[in-house]
Amino acid sequence: MMRHLFAALVLALILPVSARAQQDTEKCATVTVSRASEADVPALLADAACFASALVSAADSQELRLRKARELVGRPDGPPEASPGDPHAGHVMPAAPVGEWVPSPSLEGSAPLKAEFPVAQGLAPSWGTGAIPDIYDKNEGAFRFTCGGDGPVNYDDPLLYPKQPGKSHLHKFWGPAKIDAFSTTESLAQQRDSNCNYGPNTLNRSGYWMPALVNEAGQVVNPDLVSVYYKRWRSISPFCQARSGKAAGTCLPLPNGIKFIFGWDPTRPDEPGQGMSWYCVGPKNEDRGGHFPDLDALFASGCKAGDTLVADLMAPNCWDGKHLDAPDHRAHMAWGDYGDWGYYRCPASHPYLIPQTQNKATWIVSADMIRPDGTSAVRLSSDAMKAGAKPGGTLHADYIEAWIGEAKAMWTEHCIEEGLSCSGGDLGNGKQLIGASQPKYGWTNPKRLAAAPAQP
Repeated sequence: MMRHLFAALVLALILPVSARAQQDTEKCATVTVSRASEADVPALLADAACFASALVSAADSQELRLRKARELVGRPDGPPEASPGDPHAGHVMPAAPVGEWVPSPSLEGSAPLKAEFPVAQGLAPSWGTGAIPDIYDKNEGAFRFTCGGDGPVNYDDPLLYPKQPGKSHLHKFWGPAKIDAFSTTESLAQQRDSNCNYGPNTLNRSGYWMPALVNEAGQVVNPDLVSVYYKRWRSISPFCQARSGKAAGTCLPLPNGIKFIFGWDPTRPDEPGQGMSWYCVGPKNEDRGGHFPDLDALFASGCKAGDTLVADLMAPNCWDGKHLDAPDHRAHMAWGDYGDWGYYRCPASHPYLIPQTQNKATWIVSADMIRPDGTSAVRLSSDAMKAGAKPGGTLHADYIEAWIGEAKAMWTEHCIEEGLSCSGGDLGNGKQLIGASQPKYGWTNPKRLAAAPAQP
């Protein structure tokens, strides 16, 4: 009898329970099973009943967790419930394979990439004159450039579904002219053309992507451009000095070969994506009401046709210093916190502050992007992953670093460390990346709408 009762209790204990159930079960364990005798059987039965009651009270949470477990082992309950007008809702993503921890050889990351040509061939005098940019901030520097909205669109994700074409939701890429499920840091390093650095002598071969924005007809709504930022405190600032009492962490350059996913996380679908938001500005740069978690809220704020819509994708900037990738492509990165100490500080598990990657994809709002009732007529392809998702509520992005080391060292040394406001690929030393200040087609994408590729 004791053996069967022990098995029943163990089963109850290993079942996942919600936070509420965990609190409820704190009062249940009145007898230590391993030390129990026959005289303790009534108490053990009472404990078992207590555990069962707690589990029943957490039934809703339990069902959600079980569903997630089935998804992780490749047995989903079925496709997400289709939302009206969402032609991508029927594309069911299989369970993503579990990745691996990728150790970093050093705090610099992997070996720096080297160009196949003299780096000078990929540079020009900044803004035609060799001018040095203005100061950005006495404590912080910024390096920025502009990517085109003419990058690939496909159902691939080289981080989440490597070598599995067609398995992902639809993505919009910027960076290398060719990027797909087979892309790796090594293959990107061989690319010599990028819509972030146009021309045959690109020095930025990094890959960037986000879920595609789609309309009710199933077409991809291409951005006009994507502004990419890298920002970090200067090493001489108090926020990088360990003894200042304000240090965010040990400040480092961007690690070579680092890769990660950031923003909304499908394993925590009800949590907002940290660093993710939508905002809108008028033709004269008027603020339309701040940042919003989804497109319905944005359009309700007064964003209208003719305004500029921005998907603001900000990555965490605290690194563990040990890994270039993680099984979930997230755990080696973290956000800092202001806590009760009053300044931004990285967690002890991720003590290194690296340049923060921020991408701003922009579209000119057209009348057909807003329904007559004021709600959004466009949504992200990934919204189909979450039942009841608000349009744009699953905003997230992916990144694979692949900079030519010599060029990255220039913008780190000058733009970041000297606190300069570098834009358009200006490296802060009188030199500028060729083809990084404006999309090759100008400021308005001539192919605003594109047919989505056939679903595999």
